[in-house]
Amino acid sequence: MSDQAHAIRQAVPEDQGAVAQTVTAAFAADPAWAFIVGDRYERLALHFASALFDVRVRSQNVWVSDGLTAVAMWDAPVRPDRSTPSEHARRTWARYRELAGEDAFARLTRYNEAVAAASPTERYWYLGVLATHPDHRRKGLATAVLRPMLERADGSGADCCLETSTAENRRFYERRGFTQARDVRLAGGPMTWWLTRPPQSAV
Repeated sequence: MSDQAHAIRQAVPEDQGAVAQTVTAAFAADPAWAFIVGDRYERLALHFASALFDVRVRSQNVWVSDGLTAVAMWDAPVRPDRSTPSEHARRTWARYRELAGEDAFARLTRYNEAVAAASPTERYWYLGVLATHPDHRRKGLATAVLRPMLERADGSGADCCLETSTAENRRFYERRGFTQARDVRLAGGPMTWWLTRPPQSAV
């Protein structure tokens, strides 16, 4: 089935539970998530996925497939020196911190700081999460949920960026135009790459 055949829509807050389940299943073997949540994956991953969804869904930059088996969560371009979390985001992460504990939250902070150090100073669209439930992989769903924001970025002439900690995912993104890479230096963490996709011209 081609990605054009999939029904893709913007997420709504009511999608949180199913989306969090999809993301938790998708990242069960991901090195970055293992670093962030430590040895409590089953307890913390669902809360972490829910927080990632909650802080983004209001922006209408979260896209899901029919059945909520794939999701792409984006942050809109902002100048880094003006990127301050909203009150809603602060409350969301405060709840996660209380659930996760100080050690896990410190690892998340270290991870975010390492990613921020590798990111460019100019404005860009940031792909914070791309996940497909393992039972629905290789059906074109990830490409389909990526498409709306990639086309929007291309139309505005903006870069798209993300980070990944697996070579398989890096190859997936390279095939979709994320061809510029730099290392993310995370002490004690997995090898991670910051990838950039310049705007693509229509062929």
